[in-house]
Amino acid sequence: METNLRNSPDFALHVYRTQNIRDNTLDDAQLETRCPLDNGLHDCTPISTCSPLELLIEVLLQLDIPSLTRFRGLNRRTMELVNSVHQYTAIIEHCSNTIRAIVSIEADTFDCGKLYGTLCTSRCYTCNRFGDHLYLIDCRRVCYFCFTRWPEYFPLTSREAYRFFTPNTKPQSKSKSSRKLLELAKPPSILSLPGREPKRFMAIISAPVLLNGGRQVDQGFFCLGCRDETEEETKHFRIKYTTEDMSEHIASYGRVVERTPRTPGRFMHVTKDQITPY
Repeated sequence: METNLRNSPDFALHVYRTQNIRDNTLDDAQLETRCPLDNGLHDCTPISTCSPLELLIEVLLQLDIPSLTRFRGLNRRTMELVNSVHQYTAIIEHCSNTIRAIVSIEADTFDCGKLYGTLCTSRCYTCNRFGDHLYLIDCRRVCYFCFTRWPEYFPLTSREAYRFFTPNTKPQSKSKSSRKLLELAKPPSILSLPGREPKRFMAIISAPVLLNGGRQVDQGFFCLGCRDETEEETKHFRIKYTTEDMSEHIASYGRVVERTPRTPGRFMHVTKDQITPY
């Protein structure tokens, strides 16, 4: 169930959901085929009569997703137990591909409670934009601009990471920060390196915002009036907005109209005093 659109009568005319751009994130990895889940395929119901159920749920919330998934698959009893965890069932209902992605790359550094809590937030960990993706190495919300540019969102193999650490030595006060070391390593940037980067987005997947205790979801919108814009600080075709943010964006830059009659199919923001009759 998604949140209702704002009451503006033509709100839907200002926005669109998806872009015809392939970023080679985990959204493009055919997760439903390569990592099928059995949720909903078995006739089992959540447990509601077990007296220490609340305690069991607290324990299960502290399991990482790969471990929780394996535990759920042991037998019917464990399946019923996991299905009793509201946070897990909310994620499965609205973000099943997130579970598939985590299991696929064995992202086990955070637990189910942390994942649910992150999905209930909306802001990018690095900036203040809507973070419409998750970085699955440590479960951070992140926006397009940050995960394509900041070096800490570039996954490293164990061999690559080894050279950043010197075992059995004491840290020095003048030692470089981990971010500085990553910058000096000059990992490839999606904006500067042509061709494919097989590791660049291997831990990135899109993620909606869970609302009202996981009962509703906000997938976010792209602005139709900014589809041809490239100004990152104000209007850019890659910026995605929550429903609330989109209403504020339209209030700031004006409603969206088609650039008729010279450029049909293209749109722009206009304020009231800019609108002229045809």
